[in-house]
Amino acid sequence: MEFIGITVALLVPLSIIANSSIMVANAYLSTDVSARTAARAFVVSSSDASGSRAASTAAGLVAQDFDSRNGPISTKISCSKNPCLSPGGFVTVRVSKQVNLNLPRALGSRSVVVTSQHTAVVDELRSP
Repeated sequence: MEFIGITVALLVPLSIIANSSIMVANAYLSTDVSARTAARAFVVSSSDASGSRAASTAAGLVAQDFDSRNGPISTKISCSKNPCLSPGGFVTVRVSKQVNLNLPRALGSRSVVVTSQHTAVVDELRSP
């Protein structure tokens, strides 16, 4: 009987922590792939405006593929040149997502923000 009590007392907290770790890892993979996909979508676009729309749409679709339970993602685009799609320029996309963890209230914060970024190069041979 003591074995069962000790096992339950150890396995329940361990499973809660493992579940939270898996949720954070999934969110990290989601934001990483979303940032890479959004940066690629931006640099192959025909204009900055269409690039912003394409990047946001691509990042959102990738995030939904990974996990739609943790809410929306935030996409931020920055460029090394103006306009962004100038040949040889760098476009950096930063994607953030808030992950709600299944932790007891006694442990404090029950959410964490996961952020990832990717930088893509605008093709040198691109026509202006």
